[in-house]
Amino acid sequence: MNHYPILNLLVRHGNLVAIVIGLLPVVFALGLNVTPALLAAAVVGSIVLGLFVRSYVELVRVVTDMLLPQ
Repeated sequence: MNHYPILNLLVRHGNLVAIVIGLLPVVFALGLNVTPALLAAAVVGSIVLGLFVRSYVELVRVVTDMLLPQ
């Protein structure tokens, strides 16, 4: 798996990557001092984005388990 460094990173640290990417909308909203309504939208967006990234990480793990030699 040394030929695929990004897949290796996602397999090993995918949960942390999903959390960090998921929190980005909230961090940006707090940094921009947005209204409470936009902050709430950023929280919802963070949850949705985090779930999408988490599902992508799981798909990468399935593909690497099934297709790449160990």
